[in-house]
Amino acid sequence: MAVAAAAAAAASGNGHGPGPAKATPLATAAVGTHNGPSRSLVLVFKTKTVGLTFQAAWLDADKKTKHPALGPDAHAHSNGHVTSGERAKLIGLAAYARKAHFHYHLDTGVYVMESLVEMPNFLRTVLPAWKRLFVIELDEKSANLLKGTRAIEIEAVAERAPLKDGATAGDGEHAALNLRWIFRAGERMLTDAEVNAVLKRNGQPVLLPSIGIVTLPAEKWASFNAWQKNVEETQGAEAAEQGTLSPYLIFSLFSDPRLRLTLSPEIEAWRQSVLAPPLAPPVLPELLRPYQLRGVEWMHHLCDVGCHGLLADEMGLGKTIQVLALLAARPIPGKPHLIVCPASVVPVWREEIAKFFPQLAVDVLKTGHDFTRRKDAVIWLASYTQLRKHRAMLPSVEFGYAVLDEGQFIKNPDAKITQTCFAVRAQHRVVLTGTPLENRQLDLWSIFRFLLPGLLGSRATFESALQADRVGTLARLRAQLAPFVLRRTKKEVATELPPKMEMDLICPLTDVQRTEYARICSEGLDRLGDDVGAAMREKSFGFLALLTRLRQTCCDPDMLPWLTSPLTDSGKINLLVEKLTEIVSSGHKVVIFSQFVMLLGRVREALQKHFPELPRYELTGMTLDRLKPVQGFQAAQGAAAMLVSLKAAGTGITLHAADYVFLLDPWWNPAVEAQAVDRVHRIGQKSTVFVYRMVTAGTIEERIQTLKASKKDLFDKLIGGLGGDFDLSQHFTSLRSLVTLTAHAEPEQEPEPYTLD
Repeated sequence: MAVAAAAAAAASGNGHGPGPAKATPLATAAVGTHNGPSRSLVLVFKTKTVGLTFQAAWLDADKKTKHPALGPDAHAHSNGHVTSGERAKLIGLAAYARKAHFHYHLDTGVYVMESLVEMPNFLRTVLPAWKRLFVIELDEKSANLLKGTRAIEIEAVAERAPLKDGATAGDGEHAALNLRWIFRAGERMLTDAEVNAVLKRNGQPVLLPSIGIVTLPAEKWASFNAWQKNVEETQGAEAAEQGTLSPYLIFSLFSDPRLRLTLSPEIEAWRQSVLAPPLAPPVLPELLRPYQLRGVEWMHHLCDVGCHGLLADEMGLGKTIQVLALLAARPIPGKPHLIVCPASVVPVWREEIAKFFPQLAVDVLKTGHDFTRRKDAVIWLASYTQLRKHRAMLPSVEFGYAVLDEGQFIKNPDAKITQTCFAVRAQHRVVLTGTPLENRQLDLWSIFRFLLPGLLGSRATFESALQADRVGTLARLRAQLAPFVLRRTKKEVATELPPKMEMDLICPLTDVQRTEYARICSEGLDRLGDDVGAAMREKSFGFLALLTRLRQTCCDPDMLPWLTSPLTDSGKINLLVEKLTEIVSSGHKVVIFSQFVMLLGRVREALQKHFPELPRYELTGMTLDRLKPVQGFQAAQGAAAMLVSLKAAGTGITLHAADYVFLLDPWWNPAVEAQAVDRVHRIGQKSTVFVYRMVTAGTIEERIQTLKASKKDLFDKLIGGLGGDFDLSQHFTSLRSLVTLTAHAEPEQEPEPYTLD
C-alpha cells in the first residue's frame, strides 16, 4: 500500500473528512518505500478564518527545502518514495491529529481544527508534545489564540453631523447627530469585514485571525440590535444611514450601561447646554406668576437646543397660559400652530387666548376645514377626534408648534388617535398633562414617542426592560427624562392656594343593597371561580360585569336592571342628602362627581325633592354647550350644586367657586380622580376645599381605596408619572377576598364633622 494513501486512510478514519475518501490523488504522491535516513516532518501551522490549520512537509537535508508530504502536491514536488520511518511518521501524525480533533481534507491535504474551544488547550498542552516528534512552524497569529475568548465592547462615538445648507451652529433644529460605531477587542478595533463576520454569528464565538477568538455577548448584541431598530423606526432609515439623527438620542445611549458612549467636544458642549439652567426670554407678560415664568423659560430653552418637553405641572397651576405665553414670546412666522385637546376644552383655550393674548390668531378645526391652505401663524384648535378626521392632511404641513393638552389621551400606542398624533410634523412639540401616568409606564412611552421619538427605545424593548429589571429601569428613566420633564405641585409653588382637606366618607349599606350585593357575589363566584388572574384572562367579560354590578349596588340598587327602588334604598344618596342639608343652608357651593350618568340622575331627583330652591347645573357627555353651565355655576349667588360626569368634565374647566366636592363613586384610577378634584382646587380658589369620597363599607370599594393609596405612592416616587400597573391580579389572588362583604352596613364610627364657614 502507498504510504500517502495509508496516511490518508488513517487521517480520514474518524469520519471527519469532507466526503468519501478519494485515494487516487494521494496515491500518486508516493509509489512505495525505500531504505535510507528519514527526513524531518515539518508541520506548518496557520491561523485562518476557518480555524487552526496545518500542512505537513518533508524537510530536506539542507534544512531549507520543503516538499509537501500529503495532498495533491506531494507527487508534483518529486516526492517519489518515503522510508519506512517516514511512513510511520505520517501514520502517527494522522493518529495524533485525529485525537486532537483535527479534520483532514483529502482534496487539499490540510488538517483543520474548527473547534474554538479546543484551540487554546491544544496550543498550551498538546503542541509541546508534538514538538518532540515533529518540526513545528507557527505563524505569529497563532499566539492570539492563547488569549482565550475575548468579549467585544461596543462604543458609539457621537459627533455633530455637517450642518444643512443655510443653517447656523445655533439652530437647535439643525443640530444633527452622527454616530460612528466602534467594535473593540481590547485595544484592537475591528475592521468592517471583521464586524460583519462577528454579526453573522449572532452572538456565537468567531475566529478572527488577526485578533483571536472573540464573541459579542448576547446582551450587548441585543442592545445594539435594538438600538439600530429603534433608530430606523423613529428617525427613519435615511437619517440612520446619512448620520443625521436627533441629538437628544445621546440621552438614550447614556441610559444603557451595555453600550459605551464617547462624545465629541461639540456634542458634549451641546449636552451641557441642554442641562444648563434656562435663560429668561426677552419679553414675557407680567400676568405670569413666578413659577409660570420659569415654566415658559424652560420651554423656551428646550426650543433653543432643539428638544421638546413635557410640562407636567399639577392640575390647576396654569399650564395653558404658560404655553400661550411661549407662543406669544417666540413667534414662528409663516407657519401655523396646532393645539390638540379634548372637545370639552376647546372653548376654554379659545377663551384664554381672547382674554390674555388677543393678538394671537386662532381658528377651530371643524369637519371640512383644510388647515394646509393657511400659511400664517394661526393657532388651530383641534379636538382629538377632529384631528383624527384630518389625518390624511398631516403629511403635507409642518406646524411651528404642536401642543397636546391632556396628553394622557395618547396613552394607548395602538389607538388611532395616538397614531394620528405621531404623524404630526412640527418644529417644536409640547405635551401638557398633570397625570403623565394613569395606568402604566407605557402611557409615558407614548407621550415621549410623540415628543422625542426614540428616546425611550422601541415599545418592545421598553416593556421587556421593565419586565426584566423594573427598579433599575425606572431609576434610569428618572435620570434620562429629567431634562425634558418639568413638574411642580401646588404645595411647592402655589403657597397662596388654600389647603385641600380629603377624607373617605364611609357609607352604610341598606338592607336591599346588602341582599343584592351578597347574591351577586355568590352567583359571580359560582361562574368565575376564585382565581382572580384566571378570571381576568379567561372570563374577562364576566369578570368586568361582576365588578360593574357590585359597584352599581354600592351606589344605588335602582341602577340594577332588574330592580326599581326608591331613593331611600341607596345608602350613599341618604348620606349625601344628610350632609348637603348643612352645606347648602350655609350658602356653600358643591360639585358632585360620578362616572355613572344614571346615578347623577338619581341625585338630581333627590335634590329636587329635598332642595327644590337650590340652583342646579349639569355637565355630562350629553351637554352640548359646555361653557354655559360652568359660567352659570361660577356666577351664581349663594349655594348651588353642579352635577358632573367624571370623564366628561374631569379636564379643562374651572369650578373654583365651589369649596365642597363629593365623589359619589371614587374612580379606581387616582389620576382621573385628581383631575376632577382640581377643577375646584386651583388658582383662584379662596377657600379651603373639602373633598369627600363616598365609600361603601365592607365592599370592593374599600379594598380598591387601599390599592389606590399604594399606586399614588409609586406615582409620587418618580416624576409624578411613573408608577405601577393597576392590575388586580397583582394584589389579589382570591376573587372571594376581593368582592365579598367583610363588614356590617353601618360604619363603626361617625366621620369627622364638616367644617363650615
